[in-house]
Amino acid sequence: MKKMKIAVFALIGLMTKSIACKANDKMVFAENLPTDAKVFVQNNFPRLSVAYAEMRSTRQGSVYEVSLNDGTEVVFSQNGAWGMIDCKLEAVPASLMPASLSSFVKSQFADAKVVRLYKIDSGYEVALSNDISLKFDHEGKIA
Repeated sequence: MKKMKIAVFALIGLMTKSIACKANDKMVFAENLPTDAKVFVQNNFPRLSVAYAEMRSTRQGSVYEVSLNDGTEVVFSQNGAWGMIDCKLEAVPASLMPASLSSFVKSQFADAKVVRLYKIDSGYEVALSNDISLKFDHEGKIA
């Protein structure tokens, strides 16, 4: 009986922590996204629309996690600059990648496509459709 009470209290504690973590998350309508984020989606994914958007508070400010109607996910900073694009099984639009990054992937991994693109402090990180991850500097050179 005592073990059962402990298990119940532990479960309640975990549920409370989970709810508290989500308390700072807030659903956002597409029209309330930062202007740069809306323009980014319209220009780079013209046939898609925002299916769901959420604003999450972080130590550095707010971020917007946006899901498009094909499952593509894009994370934007509070000013609307993109930080991560995850196209799942589809290729990230080539217009979003530095040319040298694109040409390196095409020459070294001809059968693969970039399906996830991150901006990181030192440049970019990409995930390819063949489960290989690569890091590039700001000029698009392999790091």
